[in-house]
Amino acid sequence: MAMNASHYLVAVGLSYVEVLAALHGESFAEGWSAQSFDTALRMPGTYGYLVLRKEDDAPLGFALFRAAMFGGGGGEAEVLTIATRPTERGQGVARTLMTQGLELAGDLGVETMFLEVAADNAPASGLYRALGFRETGRRKGYYTGSDGTRVDALVMALCAPGRLPSE
Repeated sequence: MAMNASHYLVAVGLSYVEVLAALHGESFAEGWSAQSFDTALRMPGTYGYLVLRKEDDAPLGFALFRAAMFGGGGGEAEVLTIATRPTERGQGVARTLMTQGLELAGDLGVETMFLEVAADNAPASGLYRALGFRETGRRKGYYTGSDGTRVDALVMALCAPGRLPSE
Protein backbone atom coordinates (compact mmCIF):
# COMPACT_ATOMS: atom_id res chain seq x y z
CA MET A 1 0.00 0.00 0.00
CA ALA A 2 0.99 3.61 -0.51
CA MET A 3 3.12 5.25 2.15
CA ASN A 4 4.87 8.52 2.87
CA ALA A 5 7.19 9.73 5.60
CA SER A 6 4.49 10.19 8.25
CA HIS A 7 1.67 7.78 7.43
CA TYR A 8 0.70 4.56 5.70
CA LEU A 9 -2.38 3.12 4.04
CA VAL A 10 -4.25 -0.14 4.64
CA ALA A 11 -7.25 -1.67 2.90
CA VAL A 12 -10.35 -1.60 5.12
CA GLY A 13 -12.51 -4.58 5.95
CA LEU A 14 -15.27 -5.43 8.39
CA SER A 15 -12.87 -5.38 11.35
CA TYR A 16 -12.54 -1.58 10.93
CA VAL A 17 -16.23 -0.57 11.20
CA GLU A 18 -15.90 0.93 14.71
CA VAL A 19 -12.84 2.97 13.68
CA LEU A 20 -14.60 4.21 10.54
CA ALA A 21 -17.71 5.20 12.51
CA ALA A 22 -15.63 7.12 15.05
CA LEU A 23 -13.72 9.03 12.36
CA HIS A 24 -16.92 9.73 10.41
CA GLY A 25 -18.59 11.06 13.56
CA GLU A 26 -15.68 13.46 14.13
CA SER A 27 -15.97 14.73 10.56
CA PHE A 28 -19.70 15.09 9.88
CA ALA A 29 -22.77 16.43 11.67
CA GLU A 30 -24.60 13.20 10.77
CA GLY A 31 -21.97 10.49 11.18
CA TRP A 32 -22.58 6.94 10.02
CA SER A 33 -22.90 4.14 12.55
CA ALA A 34 -20.71 1.05 12.67
CA GLN A 35 -23.72 -0.88 11.35
CA SER A 36 -23.91 1.48 8.36
CA PHE A 37 -20.26 0.79 7.58
CA ASP A 38 -20.82 -2.94 7.99
CA THR A 39 -23.67 -2.76 5.46
CA ALA A 40 -21.64 -0.63 3.03
CA LEU A 41 -18.60 -2.91 3.18
CA ARG A 42 -20.78 -5.94 2.40
CA MET A 43 -22.11 -4.37 -0.83
CA PRO A 44 -20.58 -5.88 -3.98
CA GLY A 45 -17.84 -3.72 -5.45
CA THR A 46 -17.11 -1.78 -2.25
CA TYR A 47 -13.50 -1.10 -1.33
CA GLY A 48 -11.73 1.41 0.85
CA TYR A 49 -8.59 2.54 2.58
CA LEU A 50 -7.58 3.83 5.99
CA VAL A 51 -4.60 6.13 6.59
CA LEU A 52 -2.69 5.53 9.82
CA ARG A 53 0.07 7.62 11.39
CA LYS A 54 3.37 5.68 11.41
CA GLU A 55 4.55 6.68 14.88
CA ASP A 56 1.49 5.43 16.79
CA ASP A 57 -0.86 3.77 14.24
CA ALA A 58 -3.51 6.42 14.97
CA PRO A 59 -6.24 6.51 12.30
CA LEU A 60 -6.17 9.81 10.39
CA GLY A 61 -8.77 9.32 7.68
CA PHE A 62 -10.47 6.86 5.37
CA ALA A 63 -12.37 6.61 2.09
CA LEU A 64 -14.91 4.10 0.80
CA PHE A 65 -15.62 3.57 -2.88
CA ARG A 66 -18.03 1.35 -4.81
CA ALA A 67 -17.47 0.14 -8.36
CA ALA A 68 -20.28 -1.13 -10.59
CA MET A 69 -18.87 -3.07 -13.50
CA PHE A 70 -20.87 -4.01 -16.56
CA GLY A 71 -20.76 -7.16 -18.70
CA GLY A 72 -18.77 -5.73 -21.60
CA GLY A 73 -16.18 -4.03 -19.41
CA GLY A 74 -16.02 -0.46 -18.26
CA GLY A 75 -18.40 0.76 -15.64
CA GLU A 76 -18.63 3.46 -13.09
CA ALA A 77 -17.77 4.00 -9.47
CA GLU A 78 -18.60 6.40 -6.70
CA VAL A 79 -16.97 7.77 -3.60
CA LEU A 80 -19.36 6.58 -0.89
CA THR A 81 -17.71 8.67 1.81
CA ILE A 82 -14.36 10.14 2.75
CA ALA A 83 -13.34 11.61 6.09
CA THR A 84 -10.17 13.10 7.54
CA ARG A 85 -9.78 13.66 11.27
CA PRO A 86 -10.28 17.44 11.72
CA THR A 87 -6.84 17.90 13.32
CA GLU A 88 -5.18 16.25 10.30
CA ARG A 89 -6.86 18.19 7.49
CA GLY A 90 -4.67 19.96 4.94
CA GLN A 91 -1.83 17.45 5.33
CA GLY A 92 -2.44 15.25 2.28
CA VAL A 93 -4.50 12.49 3.92
CA ALA A 94 -7.52 12.94 1.64
CA ARG A 95 -5.30 13.24 -1.45
CA THR A 96 -3.57 9.96 -0.53
CA LEU A 97 -6.93 8.24 -0.08
CA MET A 98 -8.41 9.59 -3.30
CA THR A 99 -5.31 8.79 -5.33
CA GLN A 100 -5.28 5.19 -4.12
CA GLY A 101 -9.01 4.76 -4.72
CA LEU A 102 -8.84 6.26 -8.20
CA GLU A 103 -5.86 4.11 -9.14
CA LEU A 104 -7.73 0.93 -8.23
CA ALA A 105 -10.80 2.16 -10.10
CA GLY A 106 -8.63 2.61 -13.18
CA ASP A 107 -7.17 -0.87 -12.73
CA LEU A 108 -10.72 -2.25 -12.57
CA GLY A 109 -11.58 -0.55 -15.85
CA VAL A 110 -13.89 2.08 -14.36
CA GLU A 111 -14.71 4.72 -16.96
CA THR A 112 -16.25 7.37 -14.68
CA MET A 113 -15.98 8.07 -10.94
CA PHE A 114 -18.72 10.13 -9.26
CA LEU A 115 -18.91 11.90 -5.92
CA GLU A 116 -21.00 14.41 -4.01
CA VAL A 117 -19.52 17.15 -1.87
CA ALA A 118 -21.14 19.90 0.19
CA ALA A 119 -21.15 23.12 -1.82
CA ASP A 120 -19.67 24.98 1.15
CA ASN A 121 -16.73 22.57 1.53
CA ALA A 122 -14.16 24.54 -0.47
CA PRO A 123 -11.09 22.51 0.61
CA ALA A 124 -12.67 19.21 -0.51
CA SER A 125 -14.11 20.53 -3.77
CA GLY A 126 -10.72 22.14 -4.49
CA LEU A 127 -8.98 18.79 -4.02
CA TYR A 128 -11.47 17.05 -6.29
CA ARG A 129 -11.02 19.70 -8.99
CA ALA A 130 -7.23 19.36 -8.69
CA LEU A 131 -7.65 15.60 -9.26
CA GLY A 132 -9.63 16.33 -12.45
CA PHE A 133 -13.23 16.09 -11.24
CA ARG A 134 -15.74 18.43 -12.89
CA GLU A 135 -19.11 19.57 -11.57
CA THR A 136 -21.94 17.81 -13.41
CA GLY A 137 -24.92 18.79 -11.27
CA ARG A 138 -26.25 20.06 -7.98
CA ARG A 139 -28.62 18.55 -5.41
CA LYS A 140 -30.47 21.30 -3.57
CA GLY A 141 -30.50 21.00 0.22
CA TYR A 142 -28.92 17.53 0.14
CA TYR A 143 -26.89 17.86 3.36
CA THR A 144 -27.85 19.13 6.81
CA GLY A 145 -25.22 21.31 8.48
CA SER A 146 -24.38 21.07 12.19
CA ASP A 147 -26.59 24.15 12.75
CA GLY A 148 -29.54 22.53 10.92
CA THR A 149 -29.24 24.57 7.74
CA ARG A 150 -29.58 22.75 4.43
CA VAL A 151 -26.54 22.73 2.11
CA ASP A 152 -26.47 21.86 -1.60
CA ALA A 153 -24.36 18.97 -2.84
CA LEU A 154 -22.17 19.39 -5.89
CA VAL A 155 -22.25 16.28 -8.05
CA MET A 156 -18.83 15.79 -9.63
CA ALA A 157 -17.43 13.28 -12.09
CA LEU A 158 -14.03 12.18 -13.34
CA CYS A 159 -13.59 10.29 -16.61
CA ALA A 160 -10.78 7.71 -16.84
CA PRO A 161 -10.01 7.80 -13.07
CA GLY A 162 -6.82 5.77 -13.45
CA ARG A 163 -5.13 8.65 -15.31
CA LEU A 164 -4.74 11.42 -12.77
CA PRO A 165 -3.34 14.87 -13.56
CA SER A 166 0.29 15.22 -12.54
CA GLU A 167 0.92 17.31 -9.44
